[in-house]
Amino acid sequence: MSTQSDPISAISEQLRGIIAENEELREGMADVRARLQYEDAGWKLVGDWVSGDHLEGLDLEEVQMIAAKLAPRVASGSLFKRAVDIHAGGAFGRGMFIDGTEKPDGAGRPSALRQFFIKTTNQEAIFSESAQAELQKGRFIEGNVLAAVNKKDKTVNRIPFNQITGVKVDPDYPENIIAYQRTWDTKDGTEDSVRKRWYYTKRFEGKRNIYFEDRDKKRIPVDPDITIVDLRASRQPGHVLGVPDGLAGMHWAEAYAETLRNGMVVVESLARILFRVTNKTKQGVQSTGVKIANSGGVMGGTASMAEGQELTAVSTAGRSYAFSENRPIAAMAAAAWNVSLPDLLADVSASGSSYGSAQAIQPSLRNAMLLMQKEWASFFKDIFEVAGLGRPTIVFEPFETPDKYRELQAITLGSVALTDEEYRMSVLAALDIVGDSSDIPDALKLRNEPPQAAAQQASPDQGVSKGTGGTDSGDKNDLRSDGIGESLRREMAMSEIVDRFEELVNRAELAANS
Repeated sequence: MSTQSDPISAISEQLRGIIAENEELREGMADVRARLQYEDAGWKLVGDWVSGDHLEGLDLEEVQMIAAKLAPRVASGSLFKRAVDIHAGGAFGRGMFIDGTEKPDGAGRPSALRQFFIKTTNQEAIFSESAQAELQKGRFIEGNVLAAVNKKDKTVNRIPFNQITGVKVDPDYPENIIAYQRTWDTKDGTEDSVRKRWYYTKRFEGKRNIYFEDRDKKRIPVDPDITIVDLRASRQPGHVLGVPDGLAGMHWAEAYAETLRNGMVVVESLARILFRVTNKTKQGVQSTGVKIANSGGVMGGTASMAEGQELTAVSTAGRSYAFSENRPIAAMAAAAWNVSLPDLLADVSASGSSYGSAQAIQPSLRNAMLLMQKEWASFFKDIFEVAGLGRPTIVFEPFETPDKYRELQAITLGSVALTDEEYRMSVLAALDIVGDSSDIPDALKLRNEPPQAAAQQASPDQGVSKGTGGTDSGDKNDLRSDGIGESLRREMAMSEIVDRFEELVNRAELAANS
């Protein structure tokens, strides 16, 4: 029995080891699978989900689920809020001008375009600065921005995307949405407080129905006065709905935040361990552990050590966490959101402490912002067109301007081609100073005066190569060098005359003695 039990025991031990290894492997694979599913969530081809029409890309439920996750992150997450603020600042921060909406000079009745622009409802929903920032947040969070234009009373309102419960697409070109179904609770206290309406989009040009039937053959009315203008951001070819801008960087921003939290745990843990006590006996280890555990807080003072114990300060090496080494993770979020890493982290050191790198906007990021501005311009033009006001010219102010120092440098360098009045006007505008550009200061007038004649002529050998191969220093401090050289030549000439005179006197004395 003993000879047979030994092999069985050995085999059993090996099986237990294999089972443990397989368990660890299953846990590891489950973790990897969960991460892959997290990254791929929402990227399935879907069909027959909404209104009986075939849709590809993200469906309504998936977009609304993503929006539900992004909304609290934009409200409380530092990187998410920073990214959407950068987008809003890049697109609308410098201002937007709509031709025809400016205040008229005279006292007459404002144009229909201006009346539509300044209407309180339209300002709060679309045209004010705060509304534009909210539109950008809607694009970042929901990816689909819907404006309901009422052609009857000339108003425009935003429709939250979480109120959209169905879409109708063109049967021949399914990328084109021709109608949206909206379901919302009016909360008016009645039994029929929940309402449903269909709205046609601007792209539909045929005869409008007065209702659509749902799957239960129930008729849902179509609002005849409202037309939807939609912006579907980051939409892929063949897909119907837009994709939230915040989705691409969400995973990386979450991973970066997690690494920071882990780093804070490491720093806090290391901060609690200041000394190491070494004991030579097991009893001493237990005694010291009990004393430290019962100390209850920060200890200070003199340590009384028993024989065999040693109190050593923990080495400072490795006590700090390398937070800066996590920047590549944040860089992935910055790349996904088309913003620069120093801007996203609000950290100049992320650009290598380079002033120029921190201030400059890379061409790729600039072009991404320009594209975003063009998409918004088309969105606003569609709103005016649906309201029967044409498609006005829309101009965005440049979102990148040089700092004052460099701007003044550029003006100074180009001043040779400017008149005194143009020069002064440019400087006043750069410094935001209110002044009369025609009032030219005396110092500015002197720049056009002819230069005064040189006090002394240049040295004859100025600029001429010497026998030793060197050149004179005439290119440095010409006037000073010429004055010194002239004095030296005079002294040398006088010394030569004195020497000749002394030689003549000596000859005369010799002749007289002979």
